[in-house]
Amino acid sequence: MSFLKSSLVALAGAMTLGVLAHGALAADPVTLNVWSDPVRLTMFNLYDKTHDNVKLNVTTIDPAGLVAKIQLGMQSKSEVPDVIFMNDIGYAAQLSTRRSNYLLDLTGKVPQATLDEFYPNANSPCYINGKLLCMRNDIAHDVVWYDKPLMESLGAKVPRTWEEYQALGDELAAKGYSLGSPMVPFEAFLVSDGCDMVMPVEGKNDTVKIDLTTDKCLKPARMIDHMIAAGSLTKVGPFDPAVVALVKAGKVPLMIGPTWFGEYVIKATYEMAPGKLAVALPLKWDDQTQPLTWSWGGGVYGGWKDTAHPAEVADLITWMSSDVANQTTAVTLPAHKPSAIAWGARLKTDAYYGSPEVFDMQVKAAEYSHPGYVSLRFSVEDAIVKIVSANIAKGVTVEASLPALQTELVNLAKLNGYTVE
Repeated sequence: MSFLKSSLVALAGAMTLGVLAHGALAADPVTLNVWSDPVRLTMFNLYDKTHDNVKLNVTTIDPAGLVAKIQLGMQSKSEVPDVIFMNDIGYAAQLSTRRSNYLLDLTGKVPQATLDEFYPNANSPCYINGKLLCMRNDIAHDVVWYDKPLMESLGAKVPRTWEEYQALGDELAAKGYSLGSPMVPFEAFLVSDGCDMVMPVEGKNDTVKIDLTTDKCLKPARMIDHMIAAGSLTKVGPFDPAVVALVKAGKVPLMIGPTWFGEYVIKATYEMAPGKLAVALPLKWDDQTQPLTWSWGGGVYGGWKDTAHPAEVADLITWMSSDVANQTTAVTLPAHKPSAIAWGARLKTDAYYGSPEVFDMQVKAAEYSHPGYVSLRFSVEDAIVKIVSANIAKGVTVEASLPALQTELVNLAKLNGYTVE
């Protein structure tokens, strides 16, 4: 009888363990609500298919309304996503204020080994007041794009310095050619020598330095003024019909633009023929040891600080920004080095480009990305358009516009809670 009783007890225990084990295996997956732009949908779907422990409820939203929609959801305590994709790096700063304290601190939640695999300064926009609040999807640093056969037919050398760039502009303008527009990449020109144009002050929270009076600002400003006066740079932006017509007519043999310009502007908008487009490294000034190149774009992933599933959120963000298989088919140059190398292998075989070195040049250029390209709660670009672009249209020089631009930037910074040095 004792033997029977003990056997029944053992059997009951085994059945209990079996039920518990089955319950663990059959546990419902964690559900994360995700807000995505249309481009990232296939990437989120791939994560959903390959991770049994997580189910993604993905909603496509208009990127332009992201911040306002999250603020509204937080105020009404409804419709707050666990993970978001931000196509504007400024959104990270806008969503980490006292009023809009949305972003999850990823510090310590992302393996340092993974962070070390990103390009230098790629995640600079994600470090806000010392905390890692997002992760970069792609990088968009400026490079030199040029029409290889056209440059060769003109007997022109691709410049390596800004001084050579200005001289090339003078040479080609005399022949009826242009080097494109300085309007949208104006900030890239101005900060190329280390101009303090709303730069974060290390070790001081919400503190920026704004000083457009130094030679590091005046030198590039004078270069732009010289080139506009000479006719080698236009007075309108790169998407203006006049610039588009110039490129299509074969009158712009070289221009400065971000890494995505090749696919999304030169190929799609300017309709440059296949086999012509090549890339060179960013320019440096004669007295610089290496280039200092600005960026234009590059999206980031972030999570909700009050999510019920912080570990899963951190894993999703890390995977989206660093999974090699996922990023290989990305539409733009990944910020994660191993992913970028896999992505670039495909680009090297693209017959559209006139040189197999296009990807290698973009990767090399990433090493020179400006550390000051960070997330801000206001738009420096909007201030430039308001002051500088408007003045250029009226015949006022960039140099003469800098005092008004500085005043505008200082006012915007203070209005948005920054201390200005």
